[in-house]
Amino acid sequence: MLPTDNNDLSHHPQLLSFIDETLKTRQFLFRFPPLLETPFIEKRIRDSLAFIKTGHYFLILLFFVIIMNIVVYFEDIATANNFEIIKNSYIPLSMGIFFILYGSKLAQVQKYFYYFMTPVSIYILCIIIKLALSYQDDYSEFVIYHLMIAIILMAFGLRFVFPLFILILSFVAIFTGVFVIYNDISFDYAKFSNYYILYCCVIITLAAITEWHERLAFLQGLLLDHQTAQLTRMNQQLDRIAHEDVLTGIANRRSFDDIAHKEWDRGLRDKQPLTILLLDVDFFKRFNDYYGHGAGDDCLRRVAQAIRSSTLRTFDVVARYGGEEFVILLPNTQANGGVKVAERVLTAVDNLLIPHIYSTASAHVSVSIGITTVIASHSLTLAQVLKQADIAMYRAKSQGRHQFAVYEATTRDKSATDSPSALVNPNF
Repeated sequence: MLPTDNNDLSHHPQLLSFIDETLKTRQFLFRFPPLLETPFIEKRIRDSLAFIKTGHYFLILLFFVIIMNIVVYFEDIATANNFEIIKNSYIPLSMGIFFILYGSKLAQVQKYFYYFMTPVSIYILCIIIKLALSYQDDYSEFVIYHLMIAIILMAFGLRFVFPLFILILSFVAIFTGVFVIYNDISFDYAKFSNYYILYCCVIITLAAITEWHERLAFLQGLLLDHQTAQLTRMNQQLDRIAHEDVLTGIANRRSFDDIAHKEWDRGLRDKQPLTILLLDVDFFKRFNDYYGHGAGDDCLRRVAQAIRSSTLRTFDVVARYGGEEFVILLPNTQANGGVKVAERVLTAVDNLLIPHIYSTASAHVSVSIGITTVIASHSLTLAQVLKQADIAMYRAKSQGRHQFAVYEATTRDKSATDSPSALVNPNF
């Protein structure tokens, strides 16, 4: 079909209109605009190659049966003049057939399929016509049947597009006339008009109808692909909206909950440590009240991006937990790894240098961070782990904010907020 980057139907509204109009009117068209004609022909070539690949053993068997019939039923013709007809006609004919069957495997032949197959097809038909004209009676009738078979295979096997198929048959008809005149052959025009002209008209009509249906099917396939791609994009957008925080552009609470539960289940299986950081912007209500909600929204966006830039692995999750709270999920991470991330977050937020004159923790916007690290077990829940991070974060706040605190396993409940088990980094 059309490439999904430059030739996507979304970027070509005129083509989309052409497809819609054509499918509605179903006019008897044989040609598309170049941007559609090229992939359509490429599709037909692929179908031809598939036909050759699937049916080449049958075609070899068919040719072998024809040769055997000649040897058995027309032995006098086959052996005359030291097998002249075999050497001058059937061996060259076999070479053309074998080129179609096996030359089509070559990359250059596939690339320029019709450029190779057109002269070879003309060559094969001319040989068969020459045999039919050079002999009389039963053998001539025998060869005419082969001519009909060859025309059918070229129409529906090699799948020449309509104008090219007309050109091939017309060239062979001209060759017939020249051959008859040049060799002064007694020619039955009534017979020729039936077994070649009338027969070709029937095959051309069937081929034209087949191609017309293929063109409509091709357009329907393009339209279906386009609609499917649109639906996929819409689903992706809906999924992004459902899992992305609109304000900050990072994951939202729903997305965090989904991923956290998956990581918790993985932790139950693998027994790997899981670290969670809960962050809160210090004195954010005061910031909002003084600087305004617009400045508050911009502050949250910049803080969110600073937090996200502080994680180094693609599978680390940064999410807006609610209001001015953020959360970081670090799968397969020891406590010291969580501390390093917290240090980077504090530095990144500090480097934003967002003024906050009503903060008693710093002259600029800062964050307080609670850290907890656990190995998932059935005696513990994810909600309890988040509560641990929350306890550690409030311990950091109680110690002056603008710092992080690490929750230790000895801390059990809210009373632990005042316990030395929540260790505060003295550097912040």
